[in-house]
Parts: sequence; C-alpha cells; structure tokens
Amino acid sequence: MGQGLQLTVGLDEAAHHTAGHRVRFHRQSRRHRAANDGALRFEPEPYSKKLELNSSGKIHCKVAGGIAPTVQWFLNDSEPLPKGVTSANGTLMVTDAQRHHAGNYTCRATDGEVVITSNITLDVVIAPRVLEPLPDQQMHVTVGQSVSLNCVATGDPPPTTHWDRNLTILHQQQERVEIEGSANASISRLVLLNNGTLLIRNASEHDADRYGCTAGSAAGLARTELLLVVHPEGELPVPESTGVAGKAVLVSISLAGAYMILVLALMLYCRRRRLQRRQRGEKMELEMAEGREKLVEEGEEKQKVTKNGAPAQNGRLLPHDRDSGADNSEVSAVSRASKKSSGQYDQLTVPRTLLTEQITLGRGEFGDVMLAKIDMTQIMKLRSKDEDVEPQLKPVLVKALTTKDEVQLAEFRRQLELFSRVRHEHIARLIGLCNEADPHYMLLEHTDWGDLRSFLIATRTPEENEEYINRVGPLHGLPARENTIHPLAPRHRLALVAHLASAAARLAHKRLTHRDIAARNCVITSKLQLKLTFPALTRGPNSHEYYKHHDQVIPLRWLPYEAVIDGEYSTKSDVYMFAATIWEIYTKAEMPFAKLNDNSVLERLKSDTLEWNIPSCMPERLGNLLKRSWSKSPSDRPQFTEIYEEMTSIIQEISSESISQHSQDKIERDE
Repeated sequence: MGQGLQLTVGLDEAAHHTAGHRVRFHRQSRRHRAANDGALRFEPEPYSKKLELNSSGKIHCKVAGGIAPTVQWFLNDSEPLPKGVTSANGTLMVTDAQRHHAGNYTCRATDGEVVITSNITLDVVIAPRVLEPLPDQQMHVTVGQSVSLNCVATGDPPPTTHWDRNLTILHQQQERVEIEGSANASISRLVLLNNGTLLIRNASEHDADRYGCTAGSAAGLARTELLLVVHPEGELPVPESTGVAGKAVLVSISLAGAYMILVLALMLYCRRRRLQRRQRGEKMELEMAEGREKLVEEGEEKQKVTKNGAPAQNGRLLPHDRDSGADNSEVSAVSRASKKSSGQYDQLTVPRTLLTEQITLGRGEFGDVMLAKIDMTQIMKLRSKDEDVEPQLKPVLVKALTTKDEVQLAEFRRQLELFSRVRHEHIARLIGLCNEADPHYMLLEHTDWGDLRSFLIATRTPEENEEYINRVGPLHGLPARENTIHPLAPRHRLALVAHLASAAARLAHKRLTHRDIAARNCVITSKLQLKLTFPALTRGPNSHEYYKHHDQVIPLRWLPYEAVIDGEYSTKSDVYMFAATIWEIYTKAEMPFAKLNDNSVLERLKSDTLEWNIPSCMPERLGNLLKRSWSKSPSDRPQFTEIYEEMTSIIQEISSESISQHSQDKIERDE
C-alpha cells in the first residue's frame, strides 16, 4: 500500500537528496560533542535497582563533560564496597546478590577539583511464588454448589494477590463482586476474601472459565491459572466418594502408561531416522540435529543444578517458578509442574548474546531503552533459514522490562502483541524477545538515521532555527553547526505523511491502537522511508514531551480530550495523534504549544480552547484534513482509510501539477 506512494512522489530523488545529508549530519554531531562537552555531569543519572537473591546484576554510572574524569563506587558515601560487589569503569557489579549487599551506594565522578556524586539504593529481594493454585489445575463443581478458589503466594517483600477471570481483573467496582466485610458480602454470589480466596456461591454454568491468581510486589510478578468446570446437576460424582480416588489413580496410571509407550515409540522412530540419514550420507544434517539436542539437554541440566534460592525474575513476562530452598518443597513441586508448559512467547526467543555495541538512549515506561546491533543472519538461522551468507549487523532498539507495575506490564504485552501481529513496510519489525534471563528485552527494528524528530530538527535552515528560537525560546533550538543541510522538499514531506498514514491505516485494519504516535516514535532510513515504532523515552532526551497525570506518564500535547481525561484510547485517538505528528513534520519538529506550560495545555484541553495552527507551507487540503482530525468529538474525526485515500489524492494532484509545470517550463525554454 505504501510502496506505490513512494514511487509516486519519486523517492529515488529523495534518496539522492539525502545521500550527502547523511555524512554531514553525523560528522556535525561528532564535532559538536567534541567541542561542547561542558561541565562534568551524569548522563544518564544512575538508577536504583532491585536484585533477586543469588542473582547477578550491574548498575552503570556514566558521565559526560570534563576532561578524562575518574568514576568510582562506594558503599554509603565513602565506605569500601562489601565482599561480592566490585566496580570497574564506572559499573557496579554484583556477582551473587545476598542480603548484606542491600543498602545505599554512591557513584563519585572526579575531574580535577570538580566532584559530583549520585546516590542509589540496591535492594535484594525474593520474587513472588504462587503456591496455590497449581499450574493448569482443574476444579470441578456441580451447578448450585459453592466453591473456594485459593490464591496463596510467598515472597519478600510479601506479595499482594488478586484474581482475574479470563484476564479481566476481579475487583470491588465490578458488577456482582464484593469484598469480604462489605455491606453486601453476605448476600453476594462472588466474594473476594481478605486471605486471597475467591468464593463463588451457588455456581452456575456461566461461572465456568479460566481464573488466574497473580501475586505482585516490588520484587516482581507471578501468575498461575486454574480451570473451573461447572457440571450440570447430577453429573459430577460426590467428592467424598472413595470411588473417585480409585478412578483418579486408575486414570493417572493409564495416562502414565500411554506416555511411556509414546516416549518409547518416539525413541525408536528417532533412532531409525538417524540410521536412514547416515545411510543417505546426510552426516552434516545429523550432526546439527544432535547438536541442538545437546544444547537442550545442557539447558535442562543447568536448571537442575540451580542453587538454593530463586534466579532473578525482575521483568519477567511469564511466571517461571523455580526452587526457592530446601525448606519449601511445595514451591519445588510447582516449579517442576510449570516446566511442562511452554511459554506463549517461545517463538520470539532470541539469545541476548547476539546483541553487541549496546548504548543507553534513556528510560521508557518499562525500563531502560537501548540501541544495539544484532547479526540478522543468526536470526535467520534461528527461524530455520540456514542460508550461508555474510554476517549482517543491523541496528536494533532494545526495550528492557524492569518494571513491577501491573498496568505497565500489561502495556509491555500489548506492545509485543501489536508488533508481532502486524507486518508492514512502514512499521518497525519485531526482531524478537530476549527472555532467557532477566530483565526481558523487546527487540524492535531500528534504522541507520535514527528517530524522525532528530532528523527534522537537523533539516532546519539557520534562518528557520533562529526564527524558532525567537518565537518559543532557546530550550529546544538546534545547536549551531558549520555545514548547511538541505531542507526537505514538499514532495519529501508528503512522502513521509503518506508512509505514516499507511502504517496507521494498517494498525486500524488490525483493530490495534498505538497510543503514542509522534515524531519521536518514528524512525527514518537513508532512503527517506518512515517507520512507526515505539521507543517512548519518558525519561531522557524526550522527557519534556511527557507529563505525569494521575500516576501515568502521558504525551499530553499529542493526546485528545477523551484519552487525557477519561483514559479512553481508540483508533480515533490515534487519528488525533497522527495529525499532531504531521504538524511536526511541517514545523520541523516544533513542540506543540511550546509557549504554554503543561498545566496551561491541560486546562485549555479541558475547556476546549486549545487551538492548533496550520503551517503556511502545508497544502490546503492536508490542512483541512488535520482540522477534522483534531475535532473534540471522536465521531467527527475521519477514519484512517479515508485519511489514506485523501493522501493518495493529494499526492496525485500535486504530482500532476508538478508534471504540468515541468512541461510548461520546457515549452517556454524551447520557444
């Protein structure tokens, strides 16, 4: 869909236009950093961290400015580091976290007489473990009976628990669900007890479903599910009957025998297959298969020899219960049972050892956001494409999951779902998920030219930059540079708009919402191809573009009324943000309402007095489209299909005018 638009606007010319720009942009950036290091400072500021008992971890302390500064770590303000904690090149390293390692640590950077310090807190925790229900447990009840679903968990700090039904959290505000001790608890069918038990009185067939028990604390999250089966009256045997136990044992023995027969059959089949491969001379294929089996066996052995105590579980997407000591055999039983089920993200798994040249860009809603490189040929081999080609190092955006907040954890899963379900030339591709250790990493496709916002700022002329500073102040102006970079031509801007419209229309077609469409969350290639992505640097270089509202960090200036005030996100809120991003493209990344502070923007949004201006360089039809997209009522905003069709028409119209003008100029020259 977007490829045709690229041809229409002539992106071959765009690539020619930007070929020289690439060199000038990067050379200027290096020269500018070298000449303007400035005062000694932390960049970024070190963050406090929580480590799982018996796990390892690192805390980075990076400084900028000054001349050859030295960086050291201390316990408290100046005490030596405890045994098991070391410091090298500004990185604090813990090899085997123990209780006595917890405390306050200080990073001290020195440059001659200038000394700066930063204090962080290191906590050693035990991630939550759900003891009851057991993974994939089933409970059977007859219509009309009552049933108690127990949610029991351990951890340090002690976790809180809650129940969900088919991934929808059960809480007091929900219809027909009451909390123990409330006025209606004695007569309600569904009651959440204070000890974590969900009581269902007078069960009906409607109550049959999957129920999840989630335990959460500052140390992480754990979750197991059970299946509640409600039988028609008279079908379920009496639970106290001795015949039930005998039948259960008989069924278990039968299943075990069938499983053993299946294993033996598979062993014989595999042995015969190996013999056939050898006879056909497929020695190489056999060795590769055996190598993979050996890696699996070695991985299982590593899990068996885990020390007492639980490996790190910070930032896990799925609960992987592990043994947590000889004194907790119940947890060990849960661990062994959980290993039988494969994770829903296994098909995305990528070893983090493939990541190289990692650089921290800032911090997002889940944790650190980094830029790294990865060998795509290795990814192809993981996807069963064993082409023998040269290594291809490609940039990749790395989003670390270190948060413990349930809402943000759900958002991480939502973003994974978004990028895994949609494949489009103008949407960043999900490379994979590093989930073999903590924290988990989401890997998204990145580009050689980086984010669209920085690119747009770099294309400002000195005159545009001076005018921008005079109008809104120097805070976000472009630093002075020696070389002039050619500005974007009108057709290039339209191409970028068309790319974004194509990407957003694809998301809408899949009934997905982005919720943070902005120039900072788009990337640009050296061929002037835009791709929609999701770094969302809420802390770092783009932190001034976010606002904390009701304990949520939101892109206030890009959001419509219903998203900010009511928390309602939809395709129509994405339409509003799409229009704001197009406005950024035509204003060279000016921050919306730059003269207003955040509180003023919020008040004007509430009173419906926040007015967008249409840039003079924008085509009239595109300006009218943006005005409709900024309507306060979502129903008055156009659909993305209409936006894409309108963009196609605008590009065709401008292309026809350009051809007509070119022909007229040629006739005049011939005369």
